[in-house]
Amino acid sequence: MSSSGQAPEAGYRQTFGADATVVGYAPGRVNVIGEHVDYNLGPVLPFAIGQRITVAAGPQSGANITACSARCAGSVTFPLDVDAPAPERTWENYLRGVVAGLRKRGIEVPAARLWFGGDLPSGGGLSSSAALCVATARALLRLADADLPNTEVVLLSQAAEHDFAGMPCGVMDQYASACGRAGRAMLLDCQALTHREVPLTLPGSRWLVIPSGVHHALTDGAYRQRVHECGQAVAACRRVQAEIEALRDVTPALLSAAAGDLSETVVRRARHVISEIARVDRMVDCLAAGDSQAAGALLWETQASLRDDYEVSCPEVDDLIELLRDTPGVHGARMVGGGFGGVLLALVAEDAVAAITARVRSGNYRPRGVTAEPFAVSAEDGAAVVAV
Repeated sequence: MSSSGQAPEAGYRQTFGADATVVGYAPGRVNVIGEHVDYNLGPVLPFAIGQRITVAAGPQSGANITACSARCAGSVTFPLDVDAPAPERTWENYLRGVVAGLRKRGIEVPAARLWFGGDLPSGGGLSSSAALCVATARALLRLADADLPNTEVVLLSQAAEHDFAGMPCGVMDQYASACGRAGRAMLLDCQALTHREVPLTLPGSRWLVIPSGVHHALTDGAYRQRVHECGQAVAACRRVQAEIEALRDVTPALLSAAAGDLSETVVRRARHVISEIARVDRMVDCLAAGDSQAAGALLWETQASLRDDYEVSCPEVDDLIELLRDTPGVHGARMVGGGFGGVLLALVAEDAVAAITARVRSGNYRPRGVTAEPFAVSAEDGAAVVAV
């Protein structure tokens, strides 16, 4: 899916020859810190961003969902009683999963036409798939004249990714998209599904998203392997301490005690998660203190851990990180999302944004032919839908 600046109402009218009755959106997210912690049920620190998936929706006769997107070629149609993914794993499966999840919760989903657009890049680690699921759920709920709590929208959207798209993700992306609030990050407990708001602004600094130029696809097995390895670590730790439920419960000492039953690779995976959870707590303190330098240092630490212990970086990201390390005004940077490409998040001096962008273009982008522009992000409100 690529970005589209077309207004959703206009796209719907042009495609279906009728007016939409509902328009909504769901934002992408950036995770300040806490990477690969959500499916280990620990705390994370995401915020919803201004870039988003938009949807226009309206009823139709029959018993099908028809969807079209300015971001994908062609349209898709499937029955309301869908209970399985399409044979080919395309964006349709996210929609199928959402419809199945709504029906499972007793929502009488009406036959509908959906048109999708927006300016949220896909394959960049900004959670376009989660935003697609949340936007679809909210639009269909409005068409059905029904509602669900945000936590239910989050869980059904996560299940759509698990069961229909083959992506064993945690709840962070969907939660941030559904529940974000302007000016605030959220310290999200991925086990309890509760959060508290954390002020995000650091005086004199900006958050900058820098595309690496490498499109990532997390359903290719590497992400699933990391989830499996974390499960192996939990099982070994549970043999030492029976009440362990997830890596969030594991201390460095407990991991050391269980390490004899684990491969060196699995120990490193667990070490990343445990150390990353500690960095989440430290980052909350940095934000409260308005300390950009200390916050930036934590980003560098996370990147090193993702590269060395979790092994989800790639040469293009590593090169870009080294360039940023040598660039004045960059407090810290790291890759965002599942890994293997996507985007980087940098905390930079506000008065250096233009110079940093120019150096990235000339020193990293231009030699590799990358055209995607770095862009500043801030915390924005989560998903919304309105009747039109």
